[in-house]
Amino acid sequence: MPKVLSYTPSWLSRPSSGFELFSSTNTPKAFGPQDGAQPRARSSEKEQEYLGPRRTIAHRGSEIFVVVDNNIRWADLSIVKYDWESEHRKGKRLQEDDAPTGQSYKLLKVPISEQIRQLSISPNGQLLAIATSHTLHIAVLPDSTKFDESTQALIKLQTHTVGPTTHVLSQSPIVSILWHPLGVSGTCLVTVTTEAVVRLWELDRSNRWSFDSPTLAMDLTKLDAASSQEDDVLPSGMHCGRGFSADAVDMEMASACFGGTGSPDESAWSATTLWVTTTDGDVYALCPLLPSKWQPTSTQLPSLSSIAVAGATIASQDADFLGDDVPLNTDQYDFVSEIDAQEPLLATRDDDIISNDAIYNRPKRPGPIPKLQGPFQLAAGSLVDYLDVSDIHVIASKLDVEEMILGADDDSEVDLQEEIIGLSAAVVCLMTTDGRVHLFLDLEDVEGQWLPAKAPERPSSVSVPGELILVEALDTLDAEAICENEWPTFSRDPFSRYSFYTTHSQGVYFFSLDPWIKRLEEELQNSTTAGANFRLNMLRESSGTLRECILRFDPDRFTNNHVSSSSSTSANACIVLHDSDLGYFLLTSTNNNTHPHAATLDTPKSFTFKQEPLSSDDEMEYSNLYPDSSDSLTSYIARSAYEPPSTFWNQSSLLQLTSQSLPAHRRRTLREEVRLSTATLELMTSAHRLLSNETHAIKTAAADLFNRCERMMQELRTQIERVREVNGRAEQLVLGGGDEDTEGENASERLGSRAQKCLEKQERLTERMQGLRRRAAATREVGVKEREFGKELVALEEVVCKPDDEDHEDDSFLDDAKDRGDSHKRAVEPYWQRYDELKHIATELVERAKQVKTDGGGGGGGTHRADDNDYGISNDLRRRKVQQVMGLLEREEALVDGVMMRLERLSVGQAVST
Repeated sequence: MPKVLSYTPSWLSRPSSGFELFSSTNTPKAFGPQDGAQPRARSSEKEQEYLGPRRTIAHRGSEIFVVVDNNIRWADLSIVKYDWESEHRKGKRLQEDDAPTGQSYKLLKVPISEQIRQLSISPNGQLLAIATSHTLHIAVLPDSTKFDESTQALIKLQTHTVGPTTHVLSQSPIVSILWHPLGVSGTCLVTVTTEAVVRLWELDRSNRWSFDSPTLAMDLTKLDAASSQEDDVLPSGMHCGRGFSADAVDMEMASACFGGTGSPDESAWSATTLWVTTTDGDVYALCPLLPSKWQPTSTQLPSLSSIAVAGATIASQDADFLGDDVPLNTDQYDFVSEIDAQEPLLATRDDDIISNDAIYNRPKRPGPIPKLQGPFQLAAGSLVDYLDVSDIHVIASKLDVEEMILGADDDSEVDLQEEIIGLSAAVVCLMTTDGRVHLFLDLEDVEGQWLPAKAPERPSSVSVPGELILVEALDTLDAEAICENEWPTFSRDPFSRYSFYTTHSQGVYFFSLDPWIKRLEEELQNSTTAGANFRLNMLRESSGTLRECILRFDPDRFTNNHVSSSSSTSANACIVLHDSDLGYFLLTSTNNNTHPHAATLDTPKSFTFKQEPLSSDDEMEYSNLYPDSSDSLTSYIARSAYEPPSTFWNQSSLLQLTSQSLPAHRRRTLREEVRLSTATLELMTSAHRLLSNETHAIKTAAADLFNRCERMMQELRTQIERVREVNGRAEQLVLGGGDEDTEGENASERLGSRAQKCLEKQERLTERMQGLRRRAAATREVGVKEREFGKELVALEEVVCKPDDEDHEDDSFLDDAKDRGDSHKRAVEPYWQRYDELKHIATELVERAKQVKTDGGGGGGGTHRADDNDYGISNDLRRRKVQQVMGLLEREEALVDGVMMRLERLSVGQAVST
């Protein structure tokens, strides 16, 4: 996991100006007058009624947009950090009762009366989508440089209402607002409502009609029951009531997301696939969902062409075998063919500079509305029979480079700088309201599908929905502390697409799939199916998903007297950004954005800004992606800073009791002399009850602060003792203590002498090595004795190694060697004589043995063999003599073989021959 370097920094903690960015104007400041407590209570009641995602913090680089008191505040965190550090460098210390030197944020004014629930910034950073529970607005953001200008703290934004007749209070609530990854200049927005209505908006600031009506709208409930493109799948009108139906209940949407981010290393259909999930855990997919004008990636069109051509080829050859898959392949081929036949337009930016991004029109065939694929079967047994889903997150499968290159044209340009690393299957992550993360694999991968143009004459076979294989289910929430309005959410990681964050009321968790992605990909690419289930089970048990808690929220620390604990701990979806000034920074908030929580994480060792796995080496494993604490000089455990509870700055409610709870005719008694009466006793009892609760809360907070100070002092003493121990060891080393051989000698001199000896030894070894190298590299002529010895070995080799006859009875080659008149015969005369004598003896003994054997086998008994034995030698003695002779022969042969091997090693033969 990424190492937490520090938690909420000082420039975001009370009483810094960064904390003012999140502080509510309805809540009293530190030791200041209290106002607006009642509106705060009403807002908390609305928070308890709302059940849905909370994404009220968005960022554009280091700039953040946060909703506080239903107002949008805009600030640059790098500037806030720089201002705080500048003040402290000058020696200024902000006290609790001092106000900040200047306002650290600007207020963006938008005409929205309902409570804001979601913020989302367009990919180009120019538009801000603002969603309430039912309405949607688009605000045009100012340029980043305008924040540095000395403008007013209040900036009025140009705001457009999206769908003034569709997204209204009388219609279904909005569950997701998504920017299409392939939209032109990042201006295409997709909305999904709880009644399973998907609308696609192509926004144009110069055309107000684009904000009034969507370019594409469909009711997923109708689309699921449709059989052809002639069926009506448009959502019902504003005044058309919808009666109760079981399908409407089953299709209640919980969340939606796109299957890709528009990266070139993703599969072709990923960025065009919209994944939706219901509250019951049913998962559906719409592919392809495209606007009327879209911008493909550099690898998308070649990959789509290869898929379509391969499918059409297979369909033409095996039409009878494929059956219902023939129309699918034909539709894909028609879809891609129309795209290839277009002449793309070049996108232009606001400064009228033409870019290289090509813009294509959406094909008219097979149709603009895709087929609804699903619900996918969750292959997990009884573990996921029912899922109360709150959010969905899909990780796209990697691009199949080989298939793309085989199907691409010669003129097509493919921008792939390095090898694509990842999984060739999509990963579908589901988050439930109880904080459990379910990881599924889509091995078949979703492709583009459309409804037939006309209803078939005969009913077609029922298509089997795809299957999602459960890999792992991980818990993050304590079951005893789950809030009633719990709605956990996902957040992306800027470094790896196989990592993500989850946020709920108890904290922020980090998940990474990198430990098992590499091994699973090797298993998927393996064509051997035998034992695959066993290997997959071993992989699932050995390398699990990395799960670690980054931030943990204390629900009792930020409890307000006017807000219940269930609403005060509601957390917004965290944002994760990487900036040169802030580093790897995570930010979220609790209690309706009034208490910020942050963590500065350690940047991975090797990373790219592409969303891909960080390492391709299986041996490195995931632990090498992030620096280990043992390898760093700053080895410490980060701990969150102390956050004082709100009890210290909340004003007493006694004034509200006396000014609001009492009737008007009894308030004057507060200014008069105390009288003994029942009304006075009741008033004093109520005041005592209120003050006792407040003083008890203050006493508990003060006791906690005292205990923290005591613990800090004890830890400081422990650290001082450790420093003294290390200092003593260092002094002992400097004085040379602990070494009996050098007792009394200065440690520096001792270490210097050892270093000098090592250097001298190294010099000697270097000189010796250089001498051996010179001797090995030097070339000299062969001496006279070496030349004579080589001649002897050559002559011996010619005699010994010459092939004999099969029966070894013809020794004519020996006579020929004797008759040679060369000079080599005298040189080998001693060896030759011995070898010749041994050969004759061996031949004679063999012949005599054969004769004895023949004589012994032809007689009739032992008497006859004794008579024929003229020499009186027994058979045992003869056998021993024969064995002795054979041993001598083997020794001589071994001697000759040894001489030959030595000749080969010395390579004398070549020198002699030259």
